[in-house]
Amino acid sequence: MSNGRRSVIQPITPGQQQRESELSAGLCEAEREAVVQILSQDRTPTGLLCVLNNATGFAETMAGKLRHPRTPKVACKEGCNYCCYQTVPVTGPEAFSIAEFIKSPDSSSSAETRMAKLIAVNQATQSLTPKERTKRHIPCAFLDDGRCSIYTVRPLACSEFTSMYLDDCKRAYRVGFKPKGIVHEKARMLAFYAVRQGLLDGLRESLPTSRPKHYELTAAVIAASAPNAAEDWLGGNDIFENAGLVLDNAGGV
Repeated sequence: MSNGRRSVIQPITPGQQQRESELSAGLCEAEREAVVQILSQDRTPTGLLCVLNNATGFAETMAGKLRHPRTPKVACKEGCNYCCYQTVPVTGPEAFSIAEFIKSPDSSSSAETRMAKLIAVNQATQSLTPKERTKRHIPCAFLDDGRCSIYTVRPLACSEFTSMYLDDCKRAYRVGFKPKGIVHEKARMLAFYAVRQGLLDGLRESLPTSRPKHYELTAAVIAASAPNAAEDWLGGNDIFENAGLVLDNAGGV
């Protein structure tokens, strides 16, 4: 391990671990409460976008507040896309937001072209586990000319993903992304993971018959692009039934 790595990876004490666990639980609960409150007052597609905007803003704000002033800069930069070959989990509001974005005039390509690419990528990946997908080097359906074409509305999982070392990303691209294989910016990881879970918990409490969970990005956006998809989901229909994640093990996400 290089000196640079030792300056980033520091041992954690039991006390620190306990405080981080309590902080994470607090952020998760705060986000859950916010989701339930918003949807109790506005159970519409607009309300779903408000839920997502709140979650995104909350996660970004808390990541900034928790970041230590001596935290090194991440290696991530525009045009670096080694991480864009992974399975990406999303919630319903994220899928609806992206579906709306790719229909807008600001999208980098026509809705028809985008949907054709989504369908092609979905057909190639729908039965693959995260490990299998990374080994086959299948890029995200929204990766265009090496850059994210939905960057402003990218999933929370993508917003969180950071790396301190470019070489780690290059290696992961070759052999697959493994747990603890990438050193993330810790404050950002803690805040986004907690808020993502709180978002899901709030959706499950508010929309139980819609069976909210984490879905696979490509399949979820296809489902969210159907006419009246958001209204149907809010009405209790599980429109994402065929967008579930295929995992490397029997665990859930």
